[in-house]
Amino acid sequence: MGSPSRHVSASPSISQIRVDPVRPPCDSRLPTWDTIQSVAETYLLYCDCQPLPLFHRQSFIRSLRTRDPELLFAVLALASRFSDGTIRASQIELVDGYVEASRTIISKRVFDGDVELSTIQSLCLLALVDFTDGKKRRASVHSSLAMSLAHNAGLTGETYAPVSRSQKEERRRCFWSLFLLKRLHGADFMVLDFATDENFPRYPETTGKVINHEATGNQSFSASPEPSVDQGIVAYAIQMSEIWFKVTRYAWRRSIPNELPPWSPQSEYSTILGQQMDAETRMPFTHRFAPSKFSQRSIDELNGTRDYWGPWLLIQFLYHTNLCLLNHPLLISLRLRNFKGVIPEIFLQHTSDLISTHASWIINFIDMLDSKQFIVTDPFLAHCVAIIATIYLQESFVEDMTKRREKQEHFEKCLKFIRGFGSYWPHVGRIADKLHKLSETVSSTQVASDEPIRQNRKLLIDLGQFFEILEYSSSSEIAGSARNMFGPSLSSTIPASRTEMAQTTILPEPTRVERQEFGTPSASNTPTTAVPDHSAYMNFAMTPVVTNTGAFQFSDDELAVLAENFFQQRTDDGNANWWNMGNL
Repeated sequence: MGSPSRHVSASPSISQIRVDPVRPPCDSRLPTWDTIQSVAETYLLYCDCQPLPLFHRQSFIRSLRTRDPELLFAVLALASRFSDGTIRASQIELVDGYVEASRTIISKRVFDGDVELSTIQSLCLLALVDFTDGKKRRASVHSSLAMSLAHNAGLTGETYAPVSRSQKEERRRCFWSLFLLKRLHGADFMVLDFATDENFPRYPETTGKVINHEATGNQSFSASPEPSVDQGIVAYAIQMSEIWFKVTRYAWRRSIPNELPPWSPQSEYSTILGQQMDAETRMPFTHRFAPSKFSQRSIDELNGTRDYWGPWLLIQFLYHTNLCLLNHPLLISLRLRNFKGVIPEIFLQHTSDLISTHASWIINFIDMLDSKQFIVTDPFLAHCVAIIATIYLQESFVEDMTKRREKQEHFEKCLKFIRGFGSYWPHVGRIADKLHKLSETVSSTQVASDEPIRQNRKLLIDLGQFFEILEYSSSSEIAGSARNMFGPSLSSTIPASRTEMAQTTILPEPTRVERQEFGTPSASNTPTTAVPDHSAYMNFAMTPVVTNTGAFQFSDDELAVLAENFFQQRTDDGNANWWNMGNL
């Protein structure tokens, strides 16, 4: 992935619109209007719908001089990093000044009872800025305050007040941007049921016009799915983010005992999988992978409609990552720790095949983006790739050297893709560092534990640090940042990290059909076939371990992993033609 400092052709909707010559807002801290417009155009290129669809695109540049100063400061704080392709040291102080200026105005508006739509929009942008700067708790406060204000201002439903079309559209976009922000960051404020006829505001319009797409601008008047109506690409990104939130909530509750095994039709696992399938049925054919023909389009065409391709890529990455995280070997082993009976062979094959197929899709997208030299700036895509990287890291510890090299190459490809975001999204750079540290740790552990008796040993893993990669909010936070938010009476009680040690045994492998030699019949006339070893998955168990015991002593910054726990071989078969499958 290239740096955003490379040239990106402007969309006609940007280059042909200039700022109206009206009175500028009276705030001497703002830069010149040429600077404001330049950064605003950069915002439309790199931030709009990547992932937040916050503004009415057609009128955004034209309306800059009528925008409230707190919003201009927030836009400057977020989009300035893309102007030069990286965040320079000299730029940090300037951006911090923009953030503080916006927060000061917002605070006065909130406490003086003078809240405007721009106030809520600004809080949404500041939450994104704080999150990437490692201030997770302050980002949560900003987004929660914004959602509370939106709810009390009536933005959670469609308005019938006599306001302009662009104002109505921005009200909708403000609510759905907050919704998307909360969902992607893992914060819970409510779970929406898109199958009901609730009075949610209409979905944001699709503004990117993509050649050979039919009716991408057609919208329904509610969030209820209608197979005959294309609700727009942003709508389907929002709906897919709801499935993502349920998957991450399921992963976060990994230690809570569950009466039902995941293969039960009534289990949370099965429910989420069914909802993912339902979401797929709502996706119009025109937005799916094959008919979209992303790889066949010119780079100028792709860059000219980034507000379409941003949500389109988010859907693709979310769709595959949802299935990989839901079936992650570590999560599956944690969920099965209370089930000491037989693990169904079908379930093992099911989870293994889902991971194999959908992890391969993410690699395909990385290759596709690289070959097109299309700059992706949505930081959440990097987090999706980080989850896939942990799976390929797992698979790189196999005896087959050919497969080992292949999986290591996929891991390195994921890591390179993630590092490409680090120059302008600091929290993504921290994810890359954690992945690199994890790879070094498990590599050394694998060598140290390579003994003939290893299969009979109890295995130890520090789940807390591992989940700092899998959980997006944990990957953002900088250690000690809570002291910048809370005083001594509260900050002293906030744990610096979540250490969670556990003992486990190896998740059993599904039985695979091996290629057999059928030559001279044996004396028993019985062909040599692969016989399932049911004893391998009869005694699966997992028990928690108290960390403060004499038996296991680890420093706070040490990732205690015995590689055999979840770094086991998975056989890849039946996926030779995955790139030809009908896919989102």
